[in-house]
Amino acid sequence: MRGFCRRTKKVFVLVFIVLFVVWLFVTIIEFSFGLTVTTDDLIATGKTLRNGRQLKAFITSSYYYPISKSLGDNALALVLSINLVRNPANQLEHILSPDPSELIIMAQNASSSVIVSAPYVRVTPHEVCQVITIFATVQLISNVKSISMLGDNGMAEIPFTMPSYTKRDVVVCTSPLFVSEQWQNFLLAVHIYRKFGAHMNLYLISSVTSFYELMKEYEREGYMTVQPWVKVDFPGVPKTTADPFNQIEFRNQAASQTDCLLQFKESARFVTFLDLDDVLIPKIAPTYAEEFQKLMDGKKKLAYIFYHKENYDAVVARDSSRFSLKKMFGSLECKHNRETGKIVVDPRNLNYTWIHFPPILPNGLEKYEVTENVITHLKTIVWTDDQEQSRRILIEPLYFDNSTAKIISSKDILSIEKDLRRMIRKPRIRKIFAKLPNIHYFTDLVVKCYNDRYYRYHYSGRLGDIKCPGPQLCGFIQHPKIKCTHVTATHIPMETLYPITYYYATDAYFTSDIGCYAH
Repeated sequence: MRGFCRRTKKVFVLVFIVLFVVWLFVTIIEFSFGLTVTTDDLIATGKTLRNGRQLKAFITSSYYYPISKSLGDNALALVLSINLVRNPANQLEHILSPDPSELIIMAQNASSSVIVSAPYVRVTPHEVCQVITIFATVQLISNVKSISMLGDNGMAEIPFTMPSYTKRDVVVCTSPLFVSEQWQNFLLAVHIYRKFGAHMNLYLISSVTSFYELMKEYEREGYMTVQPWVKVDFPGVPKTTADPFNQIEFRNQAASQTDCLLQFKESARFVTFLDLDDVLIPKIAPTYAEEFQKLMDGKKKLAYIFYHKENYDAVVARDSSRFSLKKMFGSLECKHNRETGKIVVDPRNLNYTWIHFPPILPNGLEKYEVTENVITHLKTIVWTDDQEQSRRILIEPLYFDNSTAKIISSKDILSIEKDLRRMIRKPRIRKIFAKLPNIHYFTDLVVKCYNDRYYRYHYSGRLGDIKCPGPQLCGFIQHPKIKCTHVTATHIPMETLYPITYYYATDAYFTSDIGCYAH
């Protein structure tokens, strides 16, 4: 009996010591990091430590560079959308179960293989959304035949492609369009880019079908490229683990812009990132390339130059038979209201960018804020049955600074209008023109949704009230008379790897079977 009592006392003391150590450890954490640790936190952390945190990464870009002036020969560049942002409720998990800081990659050619580690960097600078964009690059071996991502318990082979090596002066990367019906904006932008020496690379999720057909004709004529932008998806993964529908920022725009930068890294002298309602017209030189070079000359090595945006109103004909770029130029009216702008980069000096600019400057590089010119942002576009301006009157739109300076000369306006008329005379385009939309149904839905869910908080300074912003949260009630073309692809379920499971899409194409949606 006495021995039993002594044993009981020993057990009690041992339990007391364990509980004290746990209490002390938790107290130290709370004191050091300002955390409040609950029993639920400890349980969740225990599960994570036992099973491992389930990281899910969607590969949006995978480029292999046999030759690269900036990344090095035989380099791989990856852009991934990954659920790195943790639930703030599980605070202790942040400390006891840190995320991996690098990706493990295996490459094989016909005679050898190599396994390398690639540290990644965050492209998304905030933690408003669970799924964020990251970038990684590493050098592999020559003549790569296969690339696989390695985990502790296996590996997954991934697709990859070559970047463009077709030389271009300037590439304009247009942010992903969704339920788009603004064909007038497109015609203004694509003809301006052509006039001043740029190629338009437009990312497309969905648009009104006749507008899609128009873009494809301009692609056929060499003005631009339509690039399918597929959704991030993790087949079979519960939303509680990774939610790419509700928890990804602005249709994964940062990933699309970084994809465009990487795609034209070896072929373009300059790359810029603009929305469809942004128009940049050279002011201090006759072409884009000359203006950008002039702005960069004589300065320290620049990561990018930054153009501000000035808001303008525009009036356009809703009837395509009455549409004129000359009239659209003449209707431009400056509102003297500035918004966050966009950047132009020398692609050899930058590997990734967020929506407006990269989150950090590469070592030794600087930025330049342009004061010599601005982006013309078509903030409000009014569709009208007829424009008051006579066909014979040519109005040069005024520059924003209240001077006599013009955005564009009458000579250039006439040249752009002539190019539009030449394209409209083509039988295939003339047929499509007759079908272009004369109402902006989905545009109104998007504007209202964005104002309600995002901009009213942003412009009032209530940033803490902003939820992960994106058009997928908008309600797109389908219109019985409006048909859309939408991107789709094959998303493949993957075996779980630790610490990261990798997903991707294949066989992207456009279809009329889905409807008008943003995701």
